[in-house]
Amino acid sequence: MNAESKFLDPIPAIPVKQGENEFYIFTINAKKLLSISYTSERTQNNRDGIQRGLRRDRLIKIGKYLQGETSGMPILPNTIIVSLSSDSYFKNGLLHIANKEFAEAFVIDGQHRLWSFSEEFSKKTDINIVVSAFIALGNEKKALIFKTINGEQTKINPSLVYDLIPMLREKDWVKFEDLRSQEIVSYFNTYENSPWAKKISMVGEPGKIISQSSLMAAIKKLFKKGHIFYSSGNVDDLYEAVIQENLLNEYFISVSDAYSVEWDNKDYLLSKYVGVSAILMLLELIVNDIRQNKSIVDEKGLNITSADFDPYIAKLRIYNFSAKDAKKEGKSYVGEGGVNELFKKISNIIFPQ
Repeated sequence: MNAESKFLDPIPAIPVKQGENEFYIFTINAKKLLSISYTSERTQNNRDGIQRGLRRDRLIKIGKYLQGETSGMPILPNTIIVSLSSDSYFKNGLLHIANKEFAEAFVIDGQHRLWSFSEEFSKKTDINIVVSAFIALGNEKKALIFKTINGEQTKINPSLVYDLIPMLREKDWVKFEDLRSQEIVSYFNTYENSPWAKKISMVGEPGKIISQSSLMAAIKKLFKKGHIFYSSGNVDDLYEAVIQENLLNEYFISVSDAYSVEWDNKDYLLSKYVGVSAILMLLELIVNDIRQNKSIVDEKGLNITSADFDPYIAKLRIYNFSAKDAKKEGKSYVGEGGVNELFKKISNIIFPQ
């Protein structure tokens, strides 16, 4: 294949008709497919082929498998499912795929398997893989296929479809907020390196720090218009689920390290909705301040860690979030009025007016 060719070499394919849907099954060299693939409309034409929404830990794990480090010679019998552009076509038993670098094959299912063939994760390893390709699918159909394929897989977060096809967020923003905030809370409760691990009452369990609904309500504010998780369309933004989760986790690590006694203690506001909501409002100010000196996100994903938050939280440490002390001062910090009042207090400590 000439690097400047408009199409890859024609590939023998089997057409499959299922109801109104038609797709084509074929095999192709994994690295060749990777060279024309992308995982989101927002990363189409990314010259480096880097897809920020992918989880690096999964890519590393699969990469080791592909190199034979875990189970001997690799085998990947499951199909990668893609949607090709209208420039590609099927004729006389051959599939003609447009040769558009990181911009032709929209990967609906199998993103981590395919990107694990990047040299960073599996070096020179390359094998033929099985692919099912649709041609010129509309966004609604892509979303339907994604949901149908992943609906029964508990490891797949339903809100990821909104990362793959951004326009769907605008059509059902409220549903997206609910799904994404719930998934972030679930991630915090199960991820062993999270300060919230096994401390959230997901279904009313006693003896936990905070309820799922309270934490969700605090996080959902970040998705409102004008806030940091709202779709801004910027290159340096906080759009994908994995980046949102990582950012919040790094921030909570910084806070929980500084407030080790107060963190897991119901005598302090940090274990209550009002405290969590206030410190998340504070997060937005801190992120905007950090942006003045460095990028929050780069082409590989989140570009900051808890260490970037530490100087800010060190300043805040003069306030201990004690509910008892607040009561002595005549402060109840109840409801949204209480959240705003507490936020004003703590933000003035770090960013004096």
